[in-house]
Amino acid sequence: MRPLRALLLMLCLALPLPLAAQQDAPPAPATLVADRIDFDENMLTASGAVEVFADGRILRATRITYLREEDRLLVEGPLTLLDGPDTIVIADFASLSSDLRNSILQGARLVLDQRLQIAATEIATGAEGRFTQLYQTVASSCEICAESEVPIWQIRAKRIIHDTEKRQLYFENARFEVAGIPVAWFPRLRLPDPTVERATGFLVPRFSDDGQLGTGITLPYFIALGPSRDLTLAPFFTTNDVQSLGYRYRQAFNNGAIEIEGAFSGDDIRPGELRGYVFAEGAFLLPRDYRLEFDIEAVTDETYLLDYEITEKDRLDSRLALTRIDREDRVLGEVIIFRSLRDGEENRFLPTRILTVERERRVPRPILGGDLVWKLQAHGRERSASNVPEGLPANSARDVQRASLALDWRATRVTGPGVVATAIAGVDVDAFNVRQTDEFDDDLIVRAIPFGGFELRMPLTRSNANGVRHLIEPAAQLIVAPSDAPDTPDEDSLTPGFDEGNLFSTQRFPGRDTRELGTRLNLGLSYTRYDPSGWELGGTVGRILRTADLDQFLTGSGLSGDASDWLVSTTAEYNDRFQLLQRSIFDDSFEFTRAETILRWQSSRHSLETRHTWLLADEEAGRPIDTSEWTVDAALNLTREWTGRANWRYDFVTDDPSRAGVGLTYQSECLTVDFDVERRFTSNDDLEPSTKFGLGVQLVGFGADERRDRRRRCGI
Repeated sequence: MRPLRALLLMLCLALPLPLAAQQDAPPAPATLVADRIDFDENMLTASGAVEVFADGRILRATRITYLREEDRLLVEGPLTLLDGPDTIVIADFASLSSDLRNSILQGARLVLDQRLQIAATEIATGAEGRFTQLYQTVASSCEICAESEVPIWQIRAKRIIHDTEKRQLYFENARFEVAGIPVAWFPRLRLPDPTVERATGFLVPRFSDDGQLGTGITLPYFIALGPSRDLTLAPFFTTNDVQSLGYRYRQAFNNGAIEIEGAFSGDDIRPGELRGYVFAEGAFLLPRDYRLEFDIEAVTDETYLLDYEITEKDRLDSRLALTRIDREDRVLGEVIIFRSLRDGEENRFLPTRILTVERERRVPRPILGGDLVWKLQAHGRERSASNVPEGLPANSARDVQRASLALDWRATRVTGPGVVATAIAGVDVDAFNVRQTDEFDDDLIVRAIPFGGFELRMPLTRSNANGVRHLIEPAAQLIVAPSDAPDTPDEDSLTPGFDEGNLFSTQRFPGRDTRELGTRLNLGLSYTRYDPSGWELGGTVGRILRTADLDQFLTGSGLSGDASDWLVSTTAEYNDRFQLLQRSIFDDSFEFTRAETILRWQSSRHSLETRHTWLLADEEAGRPIDTSEWTVDAALNLTREWTGRANWRYDFVTDDPSRAGVGLTYQSECLTVDFDVERRFTSNDDLEPSTKFGLGVQLVGFGADERRDRRRRCGI
């Protein structure tokens, strides 16, 4: 430390301007720290390591001259001026007021938020400090490499005005250059500075090329309507005379939020028609812990969502729900409207309108030493058709209303040897009102199905000296229930599942229209290995044995017969980086009914998710042929800046791909370029296979971005 500097010679300069927050307050002093100070009655000169502090601004230089009569500072460079945490100015020479606001700097460079650099021959700031004018400028957020003094991109302008209050940059006579080559000219251009998170203006454009829609461009425009709401409009134009306007509206409230997105389109795919879609969702917190949710999905025609690559969803559901959930209670009231976009499904003959009111409660006090849960439900499904056309199934116009009561009681005890014993009892009572069908003789059907049983588990554990723990748990569950019940319409229990999650469930039908009957024995054995290094391995083997085959389950479910198929599942996990799941359902002769393999693997350099699904053909379940499908979704960091992506979906039964795509992203500290190619192979009478190309370019440095600390190596 220099001896003179150690003396901390400080001089307080009386400023002519008062503090902005207190107009009657005394002038705010500036503080000068320097290695050496020389002064007389007209002038003060500071030299060495000089620093001036004034109202949050800091000036650093090697020599400063203060003129008392003019109340100004003359600064010889190199100098650095820090104005808050987001603005740095580096210059060769400066003339500043004593509060460092009113200034003229020559040979200067302005750095905003450590990302955007603007070089200028001169920078001038007014006395109020709001507007900064830069002349003969070059702006870029790219680093300058030794091999080339030309950045990847830059904007040259005659003048730039920086409005520090609105945090906007105004360019005059601007020229955009890529690698030094002019590509665009703008007489006027406005861009947000790097500190702005939300500002009205154009977003990143997207270029695309599609076999059906043609070559086009999307120009999204963001409108900030306030601190809690905004609107984005996205016009889309192509060479095939496609004219589309996409939109997204978002608003946050004190007790919730809504988001609405959609589009209006005109094209040659359906000439003369106005096409479009709307998806809307929202949630609100209401008094007494109630929650209101809505989800709306609507589209003008069956192929619009696929034509414009919005989603592959082929059954839309709009929902309005009122819920409340606490420790002991759950209340639900919801209305759902379905619409199918699938070929061969006519919505008039599908249960498209559904109403459910439900309350479920766990009794807080033990009942006969166990926990009791009861559920009340009112449920209705309606088809818009009023009669059954000739040649269609008998349920094509059927409407169903149902009232249900369910009681479930369980008491668990741990015996001395460590066996966990659970007693089970319950009853399901349902009353159906069936209309517009000849399937059922009586309009009102009442059904009561009691059940009871017990479950035994014996968890066995062992720990090794290295910290590895092993857990083996055999389990058996016996459920006794009636073997028959009145015939009832089945609307919400058509596809029962079979996996390790419901192996020991008293009911395997997803809805309440059908309840599982008969006495059965659920058997299973599970094993789990826990390793301190982060690895976790596990497996489950299970099967269901019945006293009789009641023909309740479809062949493809793996649950049919007096003995179900074998259920075998294995898992392997390593922290959050690796996951492998394999689940198979097969019979005694190793004929597979279902099989699924899922692999997820990710690190700092790559991510991979691949899945293979096998389903046995089942006509009754609407699956006339076997299903064997493989999907892949992967990404790999090729270098620090380049990332490759690929996705793939292949049908082994038809020996054809259904979708494939590749993409490439370049991302540096100043630029992001996205390129992707997507091929859809599926087709029908109204939809042709198509290939789509997409290109997006984003300049970093205008508006907030997460790449503050990212640095680019020289060269692409």
